[in-house]
Amino acid sequence: MQCRREIGMVLMALGSLLVARGLHAEEWESLVGKTLDEHWTTEGAWVLQEDGVIHLPTQEYKHWRNYRNYLVLKDRKMADFEIEFEWRAENNSGLYFHIPDLAKVDERRHVEVQIFENSKWPKAKPLGDHAAGGVIPGHPPTSDACRPVPEWNTFRIRCVGNQLTVTLNDTVVNQVDLSQGPSAKRATSGGFAFQDHGYALWLRNIRLRNLDRDAKALAPNP
Repeated sequence: MQCRREIGMVLMALGSLLVARGLHAEEWESLVGKTLDEHWTTEGAWVLQEDGVIHLPTQEYKHWRNYRNYLVLKDRKMADFEIEFEWRAENNSGLYFHIPDLAKVDERRHVEVQIFENSKWPKAKPLGDHAAGGVIPGHPPTSDACRPVPEWNTFRIRCVGNQLTVTLNDTVVNQVDLSQGPSAKRATSGGFAFQDHGYALWLRNIRLRNLDRDAKALAPNP
């Protein structure tokens, strides 16, 4: 009991210190504006609908190599972050993060959280890193938490100190140490983009907060 009380006092003191120094996490920032180009840039067919949904219609191609058609977030680069959004997918897409150079997405130095309509996943095949909530490269989700079509799904993706947690519809489906395994070769800071894989995708209520300052505040002094 005494130990719990002491831990509580330490946490309260730390919280007060961060607030006093102005090092608390930034507030959530909505990434859906009055126009698509308020926050995003793309040469693709993405549109912002009147209901606030960002929609990519089905394309003739079905691959991920048309990087110029990706939906790229403007002027936001960070190592530690939390992003939340709702989505519906015809098939395959993904959220790229830690893109070191937004003009060179094709260098593929980013990490990706997979967006996928899991009803299309082969029933006899174990979930792989390309199933919804998978982390590419190399980390399949621990469970299928997708809602039935045509319901909306919600992702909350949090990365602090290389520790990535992916929550799908209030279920944690992936926890990854990005400093280990295949992802250790990828960038540790950068921007964001949604993939154009040629399949229809719907996004809404996208919001982001930068947690970099929290991580710096908690890091030991050199």
